[in-house]
Amino acid sequence: MATDKSPARTLPGLLRSPQGRPDALAFGIVSVVVVAAFGFFVAKTHAMTHLDLEGVKALNRFHTGFLGKLGADVYKVFSPVEAVALTVVIVLIIWAVSRNIRLAATFAVTVAVTWIPSDVVKFLVHRARPDHTAFSNHLAQSPVDSSYPSGHMVFVATLMITFFMLSRGTAYRGIVAVAAIVVIAVVAFSLVGDGVHYPTDVLASILWSLGVAPLVLGLWNRYILPRTYRTPSSASSLEYPA
Repeated sequence: MATDKSPARTLPGLLRSPQGRPDALAFGIVSVVVVAAFGFFVAKTHAMTHLDLEGVKALNRFHTGFLGKLGADVYKVFSPVEAVALTVVIVLIIWAVSRNIRLAATFAVTVAVTWIPSDVVKFLVHRARPDHTAFSNHLAQSPVDSSYPSGHMVFVATLMITFFMLSRGTAYRGIVAVAAIVVIAVVAFSLVGDGVHYPTDVLASILWSLGVAPLVLGLWNRYILPRTYRTPSSASSLEYPA
């Protein structure tokens, strides 16, 4: 029986650009609008903030012993400087293993261009952090920047989503999906339990990543990546078969 050995089928999952998918573009744009609009709402609504704070208090009760140390470590490991360093290491590993500079660059661009713009929403919404005097267990040094959305959560969720898209078309996709969900859940629990973010901060961050990461990848693969190929025949291999 004949097998399909078209160039597009052999491309790594992260380099495939599905054709005719305006829904991905629409979902990405809607995610940005919803996250921004909801941020202004929760930042200005006292009742919502009060309800959110109750969620922080509930999880903060577990911020002791092993879970307390885990939460503090999670916050430290995924802080901006450490996050950039981690991304660089991952990108270098992808390059070394795959010998594909375009694949490594695509991973880096997807993570960076999804993560960094979320700071614009953080600046505009300017939501105050949870009041650490309202609960007993908190980090030794509370952050002073704005709370919504969570940069830590956007980075981790984006990283996991990008890994999942990288695994597309491989036998490891299911394992990667489960691992991604577990990591996102642990980080979300830790950030709220640390008392540095409200539950709505982390939920909005996950929505941002779910919408923006595929949007960034799709635009990159369709409009930017083909320009790195010198011949039309090479560029055409980026087409994803129907």
